[in-house]
Amino acid sequence: MESSPEVLEKLKQIPLFSDIRHNDEYIRTFVGFMSHHSYKKGDVIIREGEIGSELFIVLKGSVEIQKQTRAGDYYTVAQLNAEQNIFFGEMALIDDDKRSATVIARENSDFLVITKNDFLKCGAEHPHIALPITQAISSILASRLRKTTSDMLTIFDALVNEIQ
Repeated sequence: MESSPEVLEKLKQIPLFSDIRHNDEYIRTFVGFMSHHSYKKGDVIIREGEIGSELFIVLKGSVEIQKQTRAGDYYTVAQLNAEQNIFFGEMALIDDDKRSATVIARENSDFLVITKNDFLKCGAEHPHIALPITQAISSILASRLRKTTSDMLTIFDALVNEIQ
């Protein structure tokens, strides 16, 4: 995919590219491994529980993130838009597990998408580009794990206090 000046500027705002944001050549090279996808309002982009292998960067539009309860009901976790410089599906570049949430287009939306195979190909051909992105993904996942652990401790403390 060709990288327009608008796409380059957008990617420089995405946290995944923080370590390479000052190198337009690196970002252009990475974009060369990506494809452009458009979804209409209401389209399911990712379905919770399915296997997926793509990372999505929102260029234009907005999405709703939903989780399913054990009873089968869906609830909205977040509503996010392109101005927030968001991406999702990054865990699919690291492992081959099921998707952890459903993502739905809230309006007609455009995305840059990279598959795990293309990410690995980029890493093999351009480790100086893929390594900083992998490190950013690892940092994001570690931060989420710390927050989850903290949240679980808060819930545990609340349960213990309720029992006492």
